[in-house]
This record gives sequence, structure tokens and C-alpha cells, in this order.
Amino acid sequence: ILNPTKPVPATVSSAAILSLEVLIDEQPVLKGTVDEAHGTDLSGTVSLALQSELDASRIQVQFYGAAMEQSPTAHSSSSNLPAAATAAETPEIVYTNSRAIWNASPTNPVLIPGAHDIRFMFKLPGNLPATESGRVQYILRVVIEGSNEKEIASLVEAVRVRRVVGTEFHLESLPLYSVDGVPGEPAGLPPSYGPEDGNFKGVHEIHDLPPDYDLKGKGKVV
Repeated sequence: ILNPTKPVPATVSSAAILSLEVLIDEQPVLKGTVDEAHGTDLSGTVSLALQSELDASRIQVQFYGAAMEQSPTAHSSSSNLPAAATAAETPEIVYTNSRAIWNASPTNPVLIPGAHDIRFMFKLPGNLPATESGRVQYILRVVIEGSNEKEIASLVEAVRVRRVVGTEFHLESLPLYSVDGVPGEPAGLPPSYGPEDGNFKGVHEIHDLPPDYDLKGKGKVV
């Protein structure tokens, strides 16, 4: 999970898909120390361009966070070994959550041709560690699954979580979210909190592709 540190181009196994991108509204900022920080939002749009119908079962957005932790090795008791050899670094998951932002249904059994813009949002707790190069990293992963639950397409986008400590912000103006022993699910919020609750207007917008659609443009899969 600590790799990649840069976006990974989408992998696609269907000729119906022209492009798949994820656009983050803004990188999340936690305001305050770990003990006092309030939660924040991570929101954005999954943009999917289709030249023909896509037989899919669902589209998921997954958010992961991991930190490298040092643990003693079997050789840690040897005084002849350098310090770097006395500890092993292993990734520890610090946060995980996922949202199904589109599901096939009797009224919408397939994704129709066109440009699909689908919104998503996560509520992040205030006690997350900030992104630190080589130590703490967060990623968004978008997955399109077929009717057989196999992946049709996926992509990974790095997310930078920042922490700001100071007096230039007002804690009382922010909503408070806390984790109630369940990673990724803030207390007091239903598990399905998000676009499906109607908190977004125009959650899933579909547009016709322009005649001059550029298959070789930014983020396009050819």
C-alpha cells in the first residue's frame, strides 16, 4: 500500500471503456492536534467515458492508509549488527473504508455509452496520522466489477493527508467525527453515509461524448 507515491494509470480489460479517472475535490486537511482535531471530508468524482454499453455489477471507491512500523528482528540481540539491521519495517493499516457508488439494478442493468461523473465522499476521523514520505501513505482505489465479480477496470490515486496546528482556524466551526472502535466508520454515522443518502445533488451525471473526444488526452486509456 505504501507504493505507488504517484498516480497509477488505469488498467482496463474492456474495449467499451475509453477512460477512467478520479478527481479529488481537495486534499484533506486535519485541523488541530491528534487529541483535538475534528474530522474532515474526502470527496471527489469518478469520471468514466464509455463508447458502448458496459455490463458491470458495481463501481467501488476504496480508501486505504498505512504506516511503516519498526519491529525487532531475530538478530536484534547482536551488538555486531548495524542499527538498521536490528529492526524490520512492516506496513500497518491505519485506515480502510469503501463505498459502492454505483450498483447494477433492474432499472439500470448496464452502464450506457457516454461520459459518467459519479460523486463519492468519505468522512475521515481527526486522529489519522498525516502523510509522511516513506512512512505514512494513503491511496484511493477505484474498481469496476463485472457481473462475475471480476475486475473490469481499476486505478490508484495517491492522497495526501495534511495536519495543521495553530490558531488560524476555528475548531468550533467544524463538525466532530470520532471512530467508535471500527476502522473507517465514524461514530454516529450510518454505514451507508454518503451519496446514497442523498447528500449530493447530481450524484450520477451522464453526458454525451463530444465528437472530438481525445483518446490520447490526460488520463485516457487507449
